[in-house]
Amino acid sequence: MQLEINISKKLKEFSLQAELALQDGVLGLMGSSGSGKSMLLKCLAGIETPDSGRIVLNGRVLFDSAAKINLPPQKRRVGYLFQSYALFPNMSVAENIICGPRAKGLRQEQSHAVVQAMVSKFQLQGLEARYPRQLSGGQKQRAALARLLAVEPEVILLDEPFSALDTQLKDRLQEQLQQLLAEYGGISVLVSHDRQEIERLSDRVLFIQQGILSEEGIKC
Repeated sequence: MQLEINISKKLKEFSLQAELALQDGVLGLMGSSGSGKSMLLKCLAGIETPDSGRIVLNGRVLFDSAAKINLPPQKRRVGYLFQSYALFPNMSVAENIICGPRAKGLRQEQSHAVVQAMVSKFQLQGLEARYPRQLSGGQKQRAALARLLAVEPEVILLDEPFSALDTQLKDRLQEQLQQLLAEYGGISVLVSHDRQEIERLSDRVLFIQQGILSEEGIKC
């Protein structure tokens, strides 16, 4: 697994400049609010478009401004866990999970098999028919992760995944996510402003300040 990033995007107060190469493992990306960390994830996922540069995932060009290549999100094989989890509110847990397999063109039996596997993996038994509004914060996160992994992404992007949780629940879910990412074994990028969270879950840490990446910490 390899992800190569070399992009530039003009933001309101500064320009995001990101150049790095990632291999298997978890990259922790730490920065204050508005530093550009979430924008970087959105550019990788195809939700936002860089002004220039190139993004290559396992030899596949996802974005190349010079060659006018810009794959849509559904063709990138990038799994994105939003801060709010972004579950479809009018769909049940099972319906949320099955969206990805169906979009990939899997037959009905195959899609349902994927749903059952994800329900079991994330301990969602008995919650399949519930809607997001009927779930706790931890259940929402597990459902969102199940939906994300159902499409077999080549990269996992995690945007402040614990910010909406209380301390006790956060600690337990961090332990579960740590195990999940170890089992996944591919490339993951975790965005957070919480140093303890980043250090616990990441194999490598980068800091971002006003759109610039560095190995050194942020000066307050």
